[in-house]
Amino acid sequence: MSLILRETESNFESFDKDWRTQMTIVSANLANQRAIFLSSYRRIVSLQAWRLFLESRISDASLRFFLEAQNDALTSHVFANLGSWRSALKALRSCIENVMFCLFYKDHPVEFRLWETGQHKPPISDFMNYLEQHPDRVKVPTVDPMPHIHTEYSTLSKAVHASAKGFRMTNDVKTTLLWSDSVPSLNQWQTREIAVLTNLNLLLVSHFRNGLTGAGAASLREAVGLAIAVNRYPDIKAHLSVTLRKP
Repeated sequence: MSLILRETESNFESFDKDWRTQMTIVSANLANQRAIFLSSYRRIVSLQAWRLFLESRISDASLRFFLEAQNDALTSHVFANLGSWRSALKALRSCIENVMFCLFYKDHPVEFRLWETGQHKPPISDFMNYLEQHPDRVKVPTVDPMPHIHTEYSTLSKAVHASAKGFRMTNDVKTTLLWSDSVPSLNQWQTREIAVLTNLNLLLVSHFRNGLTGAGAASLREAVGLAIAVNRYPDIKAHLSVTLRKP
């Protein structure tokens, strides 16, 4: 075996051991933030409730996008538990994308067939514009999620591309950093996750509000209530005619 092969194998063994050890330490420290992660998980429960609701109301093709969005939210939650902050924020952006894809392709089966063959690849701005012009959008600031979704997507894109210093994992030019138990980073992720899941739930309530009345949707309204602050309930009832249940 050549010298470089021996060196790279030795370095690999050291690196592999170090990152696993560091991940264990960081995740153990972050486990002390149980209340934050429990609240996060409860917000994500709303997506599971939506998935069950949507199963009989949209095409399987569209539902697959929503399932991926739910998976993105869980991925973000797990990466945050591990202190991999940029990856956690990337997953949140992907969650937004997949909910938008779900709603767009629900209404555009022909475009979905083109997407399957790689012939429909519009920029994300086209999906955003479609939802902004959708007739189910209620342009009342207190219940309209689209300005906030646009802002969150833009903010999270900075994390994806590390185009803002505050989203970098590395703090200097000498050290790489895969995991961090930084409390400011945790708080930053929590702020972004709350905003994303709140506004995605508002978006879904707006689009499916006609199916959210009556006792049959009571469990969904209660799950949505886990992701939306109680002080928003009156405006949602007034402008979207949906009564959320306090958990």
